[in-house]
Amino acid sequence: MRIFVFIAVLAVSLAFGDTVVSRVSASLETGAVSPDEAVFILCNSVYDISRVPAQFGENVELEPCGTPALDLIRSLYDQCSAPVRDELDRVLARPYPGDPYHTTISPGDYFKIHWTTEGVNATNENYVNILAEAFDTSWETLIDTLGFWAPPSDMGLGGCDRYDVYIMKLNPGTLGYCSTSGEVPNPLTPNNDWSSHIAMSNDESYGHNQMIETTAHEFMHAIQNAYDAAEPTWFKENCSVWAQNVVFDTKLYADYLHGGENCLRRPWYDIRSGAMYHYGASPWPMYMQYRTGGSVAAVQRVWEICAEVYGASLMESINATAVEYGSSFISWLAEYTCWRWFTGNRADDEHYPYEESSLWTPGSYVFPYHNISSLPASVDHGAYPPETYGNHWIQIDVKPYQGWILINFDGRDHFDWTFGVIRTRDDGTDDFYWTIVDNDEASLELGVETTGWDKVIVFPQPITVTSIQMLYTLDVSYQTGIEESGGEQAFRLEAGSNPFSGSGLLKVTMPRAGLATINVFDAAGRVVQTIPAGELPEGESSVSWNSTDLENGTYFVRLTGPGGGVTARVTVLN
Repeated sequence: MRIFVFIAVLAVSLAFGDTVVSRVSASLETGAVSPDEAVFILCNSVYDISRVPAQFGENVELEPCGTPALDLIRSLYDQCSAPVRDELDRVLARPYPGDPYHTTISPGDYFKIHWTTEGVNATNENYVNILAEAFDTSWETLIDTLGFWAPPSDMGLGGCDRYDVYIMKLNPGTLGYCSTSGEVPNPLTPNNDWSSHIAMSNDESYGHNQMIETTAHEFMHAIQNAYDAAEPTWFKENCSVWAQNVVFDTKLYADYLHGGENCLRRPWYDIRSGAMYHYGASPWPMYMQYRTGGSVAAVQRVWEICAEVYGASLMESINATAVEYGSSFISWLAEYTCWRWFTGNRADDEHYPYEESSLWTPGSYVFPYHNISSLPASVDHGAYPPETYGNHWIQIDVKPYQGWILINFDGRDHFDWTFGVIRTRDDGTDDFYWTIVDNDEASLELGVETTGWDKVIVFPQPITVTSIQMLYTLDVSYQTGIEESGGEQAFRLEAGSNPFSGSGLLKVTMPRAGLATINVFDAAGRVVQTIPAGELPEGESSVSWNSTDLENGTYFVRLTGPGGGVTARVTVLN
């Protein structure tokens, strides 16, 4: 058993969705705890929660992954005093399960599992074999098949060059962790890549399926350390939850999206948020996967660009990846915000942007005061203004107002915003577009045509990095024309014939020239075809489509271009 020094600390404020890591992080920012104090609280948050002081350990949510705590310890290590560093070297060294000491080589020869049959860390051979096979599947899927980088060698620290996994008693609720503490950097590369080891809980009461998925989660952390160990924890956790489903496709990750802190129920949070939110934000790498036609290449590319810079460079790497795909981080973020709208119950309303999204019930959250049923109407930011890279969705029922609505948005001055518009019909048709509001007054007047549409959803999204509250007001009125407004940015997509048969043309309208992507989704939301579009001109053009490889049925064809996109429902009869 690992026992750590108890250090008295000052009280901290509590908030819903807190974890030990989030409370410690907040206290470090205010100076309420020192790095020396913080690291031992974090250690105990993984190994012995009973030793965490009450102001950090009571009424918190227990993180299923211990890696965020260990990552924070690693970042604080150089700030700690010499005696504390010596103690950390001892307590964070590779664990010793106990005697009798057993090791098992995984069937694929990738992993060495360390375990015992007695004491607090006791387990059994059947459980060991289940985890060994699951780790092999994780390696074979993520590295051998998909091409992610393998973790660097640990230079034999575990007795050989296989990756080492230790089965241990961890805190209740902690399923596993991946640690670089006591490990070695890769001397053969210039990037900040480190070897690591994984510990898995010996508590089988979580269920074998949950622990099998955890092997992929923790191994994805090991892969991340092969690129750059210094990148922020929030994206590491986004990707590790995403990887669980990439490897095993059991849908257990969706539990994070049904309640608690996640990107659907707390859309106003900064996408870089930690605590429990970073487990509920796996739709962000899923969006990247969807955006590139179902491939994992975009997520891989983010990590590859991270590796090119020694030290944290995540946001720059995400933007550089988006640019390589003809877009930008800000445009990806806006499209991601549109994409998340069609989730949960709304995905079941004949909108299928992604096959997983109908699992994410209840779906995107709208404040009651942001549901507008009659015009004119005025709303504001309410009790929870959107944070940087967060958003509100404001839903307007426009069935009674077939003509135009005029929207006046006034955001906090001298800060940049994205302002987006989504229009929907019950038949599955939608379109969406956004504009950057970057003038000193941060205001926008926009006319939106409502004829033929059922709902208009708008979203304000601050894109200036700041901790200042991003306040805004929004006024909506009805009018019969748009002579005094800016009009709309019109994306249009129409099949040359509907029903569509064999080969033909898609008629496309782009409000401005740029790189376009066209994906075809089946009724279950799977990307079944990507239509080469490339650079399209402003205005009307056409793109060839061959549907002969598709089964007869209903499909959703989605065009995405600079600043927005549109979905058309097409029946294929070959």
